[in-house]
Amino acid sequence: MPTPMNRRQFWHYLAGGTISSLSLGYLLPARSRKPDLEDLCSRFPQNSRCQDYLPGVQALDEKGNPLQPDLLLSAQTSGVPIPVKGLSRLPVTYLIVTDKHEIANYGINPTCTHLGCTVNWKAEQNRFICPCHGSQYDPQGRVVHGPAKRSLPLITVVVKQHQIRLVDQKPALDPR
Repeated sequence: MPTPMNRRQFWHYLAGGTISSLSLGYLLPARSRKPDLEDLCSRFPQNSRCQDYLPGVQALDEKGNPLQPDLLLSAQTSGVPIPVKGLSRLPVTYLIVTDKHEIANYGINPTCTHLGCTVNWKAEQNRFICPCHGSQYDPQGRVVHGPAKRSLPLITVVVKQHQIRLVDQKPALDPR
């Protein structure tokens, strides 16, 4: 049967373990990981490091041409979602023009939250309507009529250097 450890032995082991841990930490420091600029600027586009960086992908019109913010705003009215392309996993994304006649910092992902169908914008009804089960959403993507219970997902939109950029991440705050 092993002999029980006395108090003095316990403190020796504790001190030795602490000194060993600190020595190893000093001799073998953890490698700090620099944040990926794409990840940083996608999550926080207003960060000072991201001043000249363009996150995401450029928004394209139906013909595949890059969109210019000033030309787009001159041709659109507020409150009407604008279909754009650019994100590879989505056939289309909808930009929003605010009441101040600016492009909103979010776009609407047209994937229905009920079963994942792609919703369509119906201008005559002023709503997004799901062709699968009839869920309806207002121009900002909020549920108006079920069976869906959650609003349409959002993506981040960055307007910078005369470009409209689509970032495949939800905005930090839901502006709806």
